Amino acid sequence: MRVTSQMNNPMLMMPQNSIMNQKEPAQLNNNRVTENPVKVSISQEGIDRSRIQQNGQETFESVMQRREMLKKTRVMSYGYDLSMKAVELNEAASENGTKALSVADRANGYIGAYASMYDEIVRGYENGTREIYVEDEFGIHRLTKEEELKALDEAYKREVDDFVAMEKANEQAYAIVTEEVKKIASIKSGSGASVSETDNSKAMEQHKVPENLSGKMLSAADIFKQNYAAFNPDTDSLSQILSRVKIS
Repeated sequence: MRVTSQMNNPMLMMPQNSIMNQKEPAQLNNNRVTENPVKVSISQEGIDRSRIQQNGQETFESVMQRREMLKKTRVMSYGYDLSMKAVELNEAASENGTKALSVADRANGYIGAYASMYDEIVRGYENGTREIYVEDEFGIHRLTKEEELKALDEAYKREVDDFVAMEKANEQAYAIVTEEVKKIASIKSGSGASVSETDNSKAMEQHKVPENLSGKMLSAADIFKQNYAAFNPDTDSLSQILSRVKIS
């Protein structure tokens, strides 16, 4: 009996390759049911000044401005958006499930998602097309670029912690399952010689969590921002920057 790495075992917390890519969005959605919206720390300069009152009463103009802002008010969830973008990038990288992704590959998906959202925010404020309003204890106000980038960084750190913790749990679970399958194969064949050590080694390598993965992912985001400061959209591309911060 020959046992390869292509196992279908319910003990795995997150199946690899195409199965993982198909189920990851659903798993993420389930995890996000109870997630609270991202809290944005608002600077005094960021508080909207349109609520000017005259003699204790709002003017007609301020009421109309409030109505317009209410239409644009959003609940920002940077962590959820990062996860969804990472899933999309990893699905594309896996070539519809035909290419096995390692833990490092999936980590690069999160780095790519962060870079994409960072670029979207910066470009939006530079060309004047990004207008995000939120409501909290200060009332309704428009976010600044700095507030959004800070919220993105905070969300990215949380996503990195969750991702690394999940992958470490998967690595341990896969190791346990692999050992059990090897024992069963040895019993059925009468010897352990029939177990494919090569295939098992490849599968284990795909599930292996790189050392200090959390630190590497956070460092990659910092290096990206440093390179992005000199980014020229006419001659450069995000892929060029990301090629210099990828985790291998």
